[in-house]
Amino acid sequence: MDRRILITNMTNDIIIEKDLPSTSVLADIEIYNSTTVIFGDYATTKMWNFETDIMVDLGFGGHHDIEINYLYDTFITLGIEDVEIEGETYIHDLINEYSINGTLIRSISTQDFVDPSSVCPFENTVNVSIDLTHANSVFFDEEEEMIYINCRNTNTFHKIDYETGEEIWGLGEYGDFTMFDIYGNERDYLFFHAHSLEKIDGNRFLLFDNDFHNKTNAINKQSRLIEITFDEVTMEAQVTREWNSPSEYFSPIWGDCDLLPNGNLFGVFGYTMDEGTETGSKLVEVDTDGDITWLFESSTEEEILYTIYKVERFRFTPIVSAPSITTHSEESIDFEWKIRNNFKSNTDFEGKYHIYLDDHLLLSEEIVFPKYWQSVDVNYSLVDLTEDTYDISIIVEDESGHLSCDSAFYTGSYKFELDPNGGNIISLFLGIGIPILAGVSVAVLIYVKRK
Repeated sequence: MDRRILITNMTNDIIIEKDLPSTSVLADIEIYNSTTVIFGDYATTKMWNFETDIMVDLGFGGHHDIEINYLYDTFITLGIEDVEIEGETYIHDLINEYSINGTLIRSISTQDFVDPSSVCPFENTVNVSIDLTHANSVFFDEEEEMIYINCRNTNTFHKIDYETGEEIWGLGEYGDFTMFDIYGNERDYLFFHAHSLEKIDGNRFLLFDNDFHNKTNAINKQSRLIEITFDEVTMEAQVTREWNSPSEYFSPIWGDCDLLPNGNLFGVFGYTMDEGTETGSKLVEVDTDGDITWLFESSTEEEILYTIYKVERFRFTPIVSAPSITTHSEESIDFEWKIRNNFKSNTDFEGKYHIYLDDHLLLSEEIVFPKYWQSVDVNYSLVDLTEDTYDISIIVEDESGHLSCDSAFYTGSYKFELDPNGGNIISLFLGIGIPILAGVSVAVLIYVKRK
């Protein structure tokens, strides 16, 4: 197998390519900051600066997922342990936290909150051990100081107190919530062998529902992108958004689901099978109406099957909207821009912005890019302008000094003209830019040779 990390543009042209050792068993890839990603496997975790091409070994390994704990400058990943229970060997997962120098700080076992009675009836085994939990994603919420872990084989994810390691609740087949599908019907199950648990605000999660080992219909093959909204007071949870893929997208393993800044869902159907035939990977962006707005289908050459483990959408520079006018009068004109960071993160990042009128700097201020790829509004009021034509623009700077105006997709500049009779705007139009939907993707790409 050939394994590599690719950074591509939206037309799937390769911008940066990094080959990985053929012995590598890929776990995950996460964006660390505007220049760096982390990735790893059972043996090691590495930090790669794709601008300088410097690779650093962090000195620890894990499986399936790596989560960055910016609050304490640590990393959270997954390990495994064999547990003997009544003559059977069960594989339990560990939530392992490491310092940046590779020291194991602590470990939390799923044995503390997952009982052997929740074993999947479809005989998930590794060698002779029973693969009880098969955790595949872990998420740290720094505001709550909670850890969320998704256990694939029990169709349940859990909320864990970061300080004590104790379970707060579970959501899924063996959880504590009354659950409802998107139509409001009460269900015993909301997902089957899901991947890519991700929190997107205070009470919403995204999941990639593989629909594998479906207990209600064992031959059902409809992988989905789903959003789950939960209420910790009523202890109710409901699917509030979903995209049901066609049968040729069925992905029994792997998968990812992200929310993009434009409100669309980004899905990774990384190891697709249709009627038992491997068909390569499919990446889709779907809008709120369920329509596909962007699609990538990997080619399947005669001897090669292209499969993708994980993809993250990002930009090389901050995302800046075109300015809008919130109010205007004879005395002033108020402008507003919506600003987002280059990438999705579970923490806030610092940056700066600079507002110009023509070539004159009006204001420079620090800015905080909110977590979960949410936007922040920047407002500015212009006063005492005379009749003339003006350019107003904002330039946004990320934590590494990348400037939004260096992007081909920069949209923060406007030209406007004042009416000689009272300062009203008589024309307003973009000076430069196209919609902010464009970007690049960073992917772990695996080439699997067919026999």
